[in-house]
Amino acid sequence: MENEELDKVAAEIERSYMNRMQLLANIVDPNTLIVEGARAVGKTTEVTTNRMIRVGDSMPGECSFVVHKTYVALLTNVWPNIQASFAKQVTVNGHVRPMLQEGIDYVAGESKLPTHFRLPRRPISYPKHAIVFRNGHHFQLVSSDQPESVAGQSGVHAFVEEMKHNDGEKLKTRLFPSLRGSSAEIRRSPYYQGWTGVSDTARVDLNEDDWFESYEDNVNRQLINEIITVALHVNEALFTKHDSIFKQKHTTNPVTLEKLRLDIEKAERRLAIWQPRLADMRRNATLYIRASSFANKDILGPKFFKTQMETLDVDEFLTAICAVRRKAVVNKFFVNFDKSKHCFSDSYIYNSILKLDLKEHFILTARYLKHFNKRDTLYLGYDPGHFSSIVVGQEKNYGRQFRIIKEFYCCYPDEQPELARQIWEFFGSDSLSKHIVLYPDRAGNKTREELEQVGTDARAMRKELESYGFTVDLMNEGQGTIYHWQQFKLMAMIMSGRSNVLPELLIDENECPNLVSAIPLSPLKKTNGKIELDKTSEKKVPLKRQAGLTTQIPSSLIYLLYGKYGDSIKSELSNYPDNLLDNVVTS
Repeated sequence: MENEELDKVAAEIERSYMNRMQLLANIVDPNTLIVEGARAVGKTTEVTTNRMIRVGDSMPGECSFVVHKTYVALLTNVWPNIQASFAKQVTVNGHVRPMLQEGIDYVAGESKLPTHFRLPRRPISYPKHAIVFRNGHHFQLVSSDQPESVAGQSGVHAFVEEMKHNDGEKLKTRLFPSLRGSSAEIRRSPYYQGWTGVSDTARVDLNEDDWFESYEDNVNRQLINEIITVALHVNEALFTKHDSIFKQKHTTNPVTLEKLRLDIEKAERRLAIWQPRLADMRRNATLYIRASSFANKDILGPKFFKTQMETLDVDEFLTAICAVRRKAVVNKFFVNFDKSKHCFSDSYIYNSILKLDLKEHFILTARYLKHFNKRDTLYLGYDPGHFSSIVVGQEKNYGRQFRIIKEFYCCYPDEQPELARQIWEFFGSDSLSKHIVLYPDRAGNKTREELEQVGTDARAMRKELESYGFTVDLMNEGQGTIYHWQQFKLMAMIMSGRSNVLPELLIDENECPNLVSAIPLSPLKKTNGKIELDKTSEKKVPLKRQAGLTTQIPSSLIYLLYGKYGDSIKSELSNYPDNLLDNVVTS
């Protein structure tokens, strides 16, 4: 029995616990709150969700925005996490209940509101993609890849999830100006025209956007310290008031009742003086918090950090766990790669996606890809091994453009059957052509046994794809070896955009995130004067973490592009390059 009581106490403590980062965010609670927090510090559960409730309570009937880079991420990741946070168990007057109950405290994706709900001040523009509180405050989902979706709308607050994946310029120029105008009463809210942003630390070497870091300079530390002092004073008065009201209901002693009445009056006088002042202070405040995972060490425990240390490489551990900002970019094999030129983000057919609502389970397939043609051939680059990867491309504009539209990967013991299943589930029912051209590895520096294994893996991949009804042309069989310097030269030429023979290369940054991350981390090395793609990362990083941090998926891209376009510039690739660029870049 004693152990059961201890377990109950421990559960209650964990339910009520906040780490220092969470306490600071909730005590200061400023107009603009930005949290650059490492993994597992509670950014969504204890920052975003709590702020959503307070913003909604502060401005009844108004509209706020919940923002991510894409609508797909909002539907498949952001909203499910917020909804799970709403369902978190809390203790109210000694009773455990969900923090917010769907249908009672809020609804999502509903065009008809429950009768006990207050109507929003303005009609909801997209009811299917709105979360509505019972006081009429509603949260509209907005993706920064289509900021025109807020055109003509006005909101009072914005919540930006995973800031590092959003385009900062689009947010600053198109979304934030939509935070405007309302009644004089609403403008008194400390959250009016503010925003809340959460994110892991951005890795510039992975092409992540660190736009939000500049807001750290906007923090007035003296004002923040004063807010903390006043907020603690107000919180104490609020606790006294509500505790005394609760005790009044459970006592009949006249002396005690009189004392409680006086305590309530005193607390209300203090609140009448300090709450308006606190709101004024918060209205003009920006708080930028940068926290490592160690801020939550009491809950996570030492095993969490031991596991992370064992599974992450040093660079990722420093960024993902310690929130250390990494700026250096390595000497690159893909010397001319420029994310702004070679990537695209208009990935989806939103007319179809917006027809779905928050109550539906959304599964992304090729039919929702804007640049997928269901009648055209699929070109696949394939890198087999313990970590197997495939990139998929299609020709556009009569061959003048080549778009990489999807990436796939799996780790041992999963092999060809798993990759084929992924490809079928994504493309199978949406592709009319069913024609695949498969380009496997032809790279140099392999033993005869390794080359034979590559051929065996490629034939197995073809067999698995054909079992799903695809027609597969297996390329490269019996062809000569290609060398790293030839790969380097072709990549430099195709990404320079200066060849009339080679197409424009574009990569979908939403559906190929690991490819886009790994390209800048694919180093060039010279051994005895020979150019090589440095694949050291494939030995250092554990299999489960290799997708966006090693040369694995970029290798699939190389095999695809060289297989498809190498012969068209055969003469240029017959001579070893004698004018290599020095491409060491820092930022």
